[in-house]
Amino acid sequence: MSISVEAIYESGVLKLLSPLPGLREHERVRVIVEPESVIARQRRERLQLAPEALQSLMEDSENDLFES
Repeated sequence: MSISVEAIYESGVLKLLSPLPGLREHERVRVIVEPESVIARQRRERLQLAPEALQSLMEDSENDLFES
């Protein structure tokens, strides 16, 4: 099982912004820390389209959001 949650690092302690579902008291877990700037960059990279694909979407009238 893998869970992804956001946390804030304060005074040497990670403070979770939401509870962790499915964990028992005193259960050991492994934590991988990714600074938010890394996460934001990864999201931007996933959302990027090749210029040719973007141009094709813009020129295709079926993709026109303003036409009914």
